[in-house]
Amino acid sequence: MGKRTKQYKKLMRSFEFLGFRQPYQVLMTSDVLLDTLKIDLVTLTEKVLSTKSLKPMITQCCIRRLYDMNQGPDRNPAVVAAIERAKGFERRRCGHLMDEAAKPERECMLSVVDPKGDGRNKWRYIVMTQDEELRSKLRSVVPTPLMYVKRSVVILEPMADASARVRTREELAK
Repeated sequence: MGKRTKQYKKLMRSFEFLGFRQPYQVLMTSDVLLDTLKIDLVTLTEKVLSTKSLKPMITQCCIRRLYDMNQGPDRNPAVVAAIERAKGFERRRCGHLMDEAAKPERECMLSVVDPKGDGRNKWRYIVMTQDEELRSKLRSVVPTPLMYVKRSVVILEPMADASARVRTREELAK
């Protein structure tokens, strides 16, 4: 077992202490799907999280963004492949109306992970995104494991300070 695998296993045990359970719900953005067309994203994510039970999810606004990118006469085959992959994922309703323009992905993901805006990840989503600004905003939402892909390697970020403080407080309360 590699060093990184041990780190990730220990990190996920810490998140399980904060209420995460299998099957893990991994909420992905469209940019991850576009950047990882040549790799088996679900299998790699299962390997990183050391589980066989994983629920890959995508929000309605993220799928709509992919469809919007595929408009016009010059359709990109990469976008078509990303749409096909996204169709195999569970769709997470984000509550944004279909007859309106799609919300920006950052806004949509924040509203799904932290619906009340109180800094709590009530539904225990693991978020996978390439958007660094979204990841920095989600670090303040407790507890939210964050993942991204770099050079075909799925990376699980260390626990954010806010989540670590809550975990420590919970441990001391026992």
